Amino acid sequence: MPFGAPFCGRCGAPQVAQAAAAAPVYSYPMAPHATFPTARQWRSSQVAVAGGLLAILAIVTVAVSTFAVSHIIGGNHSTCTVNCAPKFVTPLPESATYRSATYKFEVDYSSAWTVRSEDATRISLGTKIGLLQVVGMNGGQPLSQVLQSTVSALPTAQWQDVAQVSDLKGAHIGDQDGIGAVYSANLIGTNSTSAQVRFAVIVATRAGVTVVVFAADPADPKNSPNGMPEGQSFDYMCTEFRWA
Repeated sequence: MPFGAPFCGRCGAPQVAQAAAAAPVYSYPMAPHATFPTARQWRSSQVAVAGGLLAILAIVTVAVSTFAVSHIIGGNHSTCTVNCAPKFVTPLPESATYRSATYKFEVDYSSAWTVRSEDATRISLGTKIGLLQVVGMNGGQPLSQVLQSTVSALPTAQWQDVAQVSDLKGAHIGDQDGIGAVYSANLIGTNSTSAQVRFAVIVATRAGVTVVVFAADPADPKNSPNGMPEGQSFDYMCTEFRWA
């Protein structure tokens, strides 16, 4: 019989003595059972983890919102010079008003500008770096002819090398659509000094009255729309213009 077999392979008789002899000589203690957290302990830890994640999410949300708002309010933006969208501009501070005694239209302008001359039909203003004229006249002539005669009437001793740069799209005076164009020129000063300038002419007619706006600035084609640094102020004045 093989050693340690509990039964005889032929007769099936139990082999008690051999089975007892085959019992292990040494005995080892059983390993202790591992302890696991109760259901309540597990739920408490889940709540603590979820609370921590919510707190972190709230902090990140506040930080991102603050960063976005600060960039929207105080961010730096490059100056648009071509195909610019409409802009919301700050109204001119402390405006003064000119009223034509003959044609009854009104023009608001910044009190920081100086009045060079005015009468019943026109006003001429010195701006911060340029000049602006608003002239009223009887209507009847085509607007294109009025615009061209305004440019042709410039003194050639002062306004030299005049050339049209572009049409002024969306030209208007007050709520009246008109036509306009932008020009480049060399402006000769009193000391025979020459300066590159850009000027715009806008013409519109309503109820038998034609108004011409002439605005000029030192040329700055790289950084300003239409090459005129005060272009937004001129456009604002045209927007606030009031017909009779």
